[in-house]
Amino acid sequence: MATELEERFAIYAFNAGLLVIKLFVVAFSTGVVRGSKKVVLNEEDSKRKGMEMSTEEHPAVARVKRAHLNDLENIPAFLIISLVWIHTIPDIVECHVLMWLFTTARFVHTAVYAYYPVPQPARGICFIVGVLITLYMIVRNFIYFAQFF
Repeated sequence: MATELEERFAIYAFNAGLLVIKLFVVAFSTGVVRGSKKVVLNEEDSKRKGMEMSTEEHPAVARVKRAHLNDLENIPAFLIISLVWIHTIPDIVECHVLMWLFTTARFVHTAVYAYYPVPQPARGICFIVGVLITLYMIVRNFIYFAQFF
């Protein structure tokens, strides 16, 4: 029978795996979009058939790269903070909701930013949801672990 921590870690592990796979997919997408636009920034890459060298990034490539950068600014912090947070043994429903909500918000953020641009506030809402979840977990960590000082 799984312990309470193991149950929460399972939720964490599944969501962490999805988020890391997402980071890899978005990184790979940069190259795919660059190839589809046939514009590269490096001379050695321009030698490929049909590729043109440019000193500026194509707007579609830049959009995917900005989405990826936003992920790199948010996902690693969440993975660290939430790994600590599960050791506070939060309510199992709360754990499911916050982990899945963060993961969903990051996937939707990338979709509406990099692949299917929609007007704000869609992207902003997704971003804020993720930040608020991470900040909430930080505060809960501070409260729980303060007892050990």
